[in-house]
Amino acid sequence: MTANEELSQTFAEFDGDSDGHITADEFRQAMATRGEETTDLDLEQIFGKADHDEDGKINLSEFTEAWNA
Repeated sequence: MTANEELSQTFAEFDGDSDGHITADEFRQAMATRGEETTDLDLEQIFGKADHDEDGKINLSEFTEAWNA
């Protein structure tokens, strides 16, 4: 599996409703599934850095850029 395929697969795991965007709730749930707690402050920081268009969601392009930063 290539790095891009792995990243796309990870994005799909986080995108709970498969609508092409990760919401804060989806992010929190995905992290909980991985056994990691995500605080509101964590989410604010993550979305503040990754959500470039400030629509409250992270799309695949934003996710990829944030992951590789």
